[in-house]
Amino acid sequence: MWVWGVWIAAALLLFWGIGAYNRLVRLRAAVTRAFAALDEQLVRQLVWIQGGLPEALRDGPHTTPGELNDEVTAAWGRLHAASEQLAVALAQARAQPLDVAAMAALVMSHEALRTAWAHALADAVPPDAVPSADRLQARWMRLLHQSLPLRAAFNDAAQSYNQAIRQFPASLLARLFGFQPAGTVTRLAEGR
Repeated sequence: MWVWGVWIAAALLLFWGIGAYNRLVRLRAAVTRAFAALDEQLVRQLVWIQGGLPEALRDGPHTTPGELNDEVTAAWGRLHAASEQLAVALAQARAQPLDVAAMAALVMSHEALRTAWAHALADAVPPDAVPSADRLQARWMRLLHQSLPLRAAFNDAAQSYNQAIRQFPASLLARLFGFQPAGTVTRLAEGR
């Protein structure tokens, strides 16, 4: 009789382990899917910013070290550099959508882009420009706000996954199979 009890307990433990492992895999996949949607929206923002750069600066500023730039060229140059930084961070986050450091780099590069955009808008867009600075800012804010639900979905998926890998006894499986905590994208795309 006791042998049957041991076999039943072993079978239950095996089935629980398979179910718990599958749940962790599903939650990890949900984080990856949620990031893919957010990534698409961030690429739209990046393309819009890069498309708005003056033609002469789209390949980067063409100055030599030590050459003085006027304020307008410097503002566009900072915006170009920030957009390149975001492109690199997006590529890294795309390759590792659960990596905490990659998500932190993505948030920081997006913040740098937002700051550079604000300075470029203030310093480089003349008051009589068509489209006006107000229209450009309104379009930028629309792009930022479109990413808010995607950011929330990604953060929710990452938090659910992180919570699952911390819960006992699933945390034992998580450690055994190398499930690492996922990073979130706090502050990303909040309006200013």
